[in-house]
Amino acid sequence: MERTILWLPGWGMSEQCWSAIRARLPLCRHIAPNYSRVEGPDHFYEAVEKAVSGVDVRSLLVVGWSMGGMLAMRLTSAYPVAGLVLIGSTARFVRARAEREKGWSEALLLRMKHLLPLDRKRVMTDFVERMLTEKDRELAAGLPIHILSGSDWSLQALVAGLGYLCAEDCRPLLSSLACPTLVIHGTEDVICPLAAGEELAALIPGASLLPIVGCGHAPPVSYPDVIGEAIKRMVGMDGELSRQQPF
Repeated sequence: MERTILWLPGWGMSEQCWSAIRARLPLCRHIAPNYSRVEGPDHFYEAVEKAVSGVDVRSLLVVGWSMGGMLAMRLTSAYPVAGLVLIGSTARFVRARAEREKGWSEALLLRMKHLLPLDRKRVMTDFVERMLTEKDRELAAGLPIHILSGSDWSLQALVAGLGYLCAEDCRPLLSSLACPTLVIHGTEDVICPLAAGEELAALIPGASLLPIVGCGHAPPVSYPDVIGEAIKRMVGMDGELSRQQPF
């Protein structure tokens, strides 16, 4: 059976962020949502559902990075997919002060939402600076900047994405995620801190955690080999998803 992989990028990230990873999986069918018509927070999940329309979800591996991971969890809670990979993601982006080690304050997102129409370039530049460690910058040297700059997203979609991040809470869904799940997280991630990834691995039944030492919030672009090999271990040589834990 041909394995289909659904690729869900993070906020503002180009769909091309997956190119180096997908190149390592030539026998799989690759699909992704189209966010070009997104006008509000709810439209992201609608686009994801549209992307899998007509796909046999029982053969579907869902890979989500950051905000894409949140959309992946919601999809996985509604459909019997074959597997789930969460990269630098979180069940709840906005956290109260007592849980600030797992996420951001709502005030920071609202400030970004206010500034985006005024100085989009500054907001995106500041966000990318937070995403990457010095080691990440070395590893991603030569990467086309538009992959991380948000240039593929309309201003309306970027604002809607911040609204989604403010509102979404996947924590009530975690115990119902029954498919094989791998959580990949950078140890130096300051966008979705490692504690958020550890929470996912602890609360999703049977999930495995793969920490990447020294990595920030952009494993797909700074460590595509690590992610590619991890996904290949989940997808067997015959295209069937291994039911054993990948690590």
